[in-house]
Amino acid sequence: MLNKNNSITSIPKAGKNKRALLVEGGGMKGAFSGGVMTALNFSLPAQEFDLIVAVSSGACSAAYYATTPKPEVERGEKLLNIWRWELAGSRLISIFKPLKKRTLLDQKFLVDDLFRVKYRLEAENFEKKGLPKFLVAVCNLKEKKLEYIRATKDNIFDLLKAATSLPIATKGKHIVDGVLYCDAAILNPLPLQDLIDAGYKDITVIMNSPVWWESLPLPRFTRFLSFPFNRQISKLMKQLHHHHFNQARSIAQNPPKDITLQVIAPDDILPVGLVTTKRESLEETVELGKSKGKEAVKELMKRFSAKGKKLPHKKMGKKSKK
Repeated sequence: MLNKNNSITSIPKAGKNKRALLVEGGGMKGAFSGGVMTALNFSLPAQEFDLIVAVSSGACSAAYYATTPKPEVERGEKLLNIWRWELAGSRLISIFKPLKKRTLLDQKFLVDDLFRVKYRLEAENFEKKGLPKFLVAVCNLKEKKLEYIRATKDNIFDLLKAATSLPIATKGKHIVDGVLYCDAAILNPLPLQDLIDAGYKDITVIMNSPVWWESLPLPRFTRFLSFPFNRQISKLMKQLHHHHFNQARSIAQNPPKDITLQVIAPDDILPVGLVTTKRESLEETVELGKSKGKEAVKELMKRFSAKGKKLPHKKMGKKSKK
């Protein structure tokens, strides 16, 4: 399905032997997935996947992974400094920001200062062959449903702002191509079933909490603070958020027989939560992610090679204009 600007708004049907990577969000818990994808890039760059789908803060690290065509150890370690240092302290999140008429979470600092400039995201690589389609899951506030928008060099920074538009922490909405979106996690924090429904049978999932973790329905107070003037969205949050969270973990523990599923997740609760900005905790979380990523690479490379996809990697070039 396409929107008026010809961007994908649903997960495309999988062709034969197509591989997908799904990346969970979770605020500052995204430091774990950042560590995982850095470890993957060292041995298994993004073009070994055909599709990458990311939610919330997971989209931030996934965008860098999806646009990095070959192992770059030095650059990968530098990019992890975003999680280790840049987002520590009060620069990104502070309860005092509203006193200065700013939101609790400073998206300008995150996206415009860090992703656009200081740690430049190579957005032009979205236009090259060989790298996977990169879809960012967002919630269409008018239609009250999830959409999967394909990232391009022109929309990626607005997409990242929409994906990290968290109720309470930000204004809870951002416009992409004339449509108002917010963080998809309010309805579906880990859309694994959507990938399966699209026909993907080889799926790698990066989770930012243990696979055995279960979510309760979001409390009424949280939902009220999130959308005090939108009862329909509040009601959907109550119904869908925990349902999809738990559904994905149930599938991960007992996948359908025809699905090959690799889960990369922490063994226990991470030392960070949604809004943790303690530097030592963020550094620890990054290292946990790197460790789990290194473990997963061995199994993934073995499986990918066995299924006939050539390693080393596909050649890249500019997409032809048709």
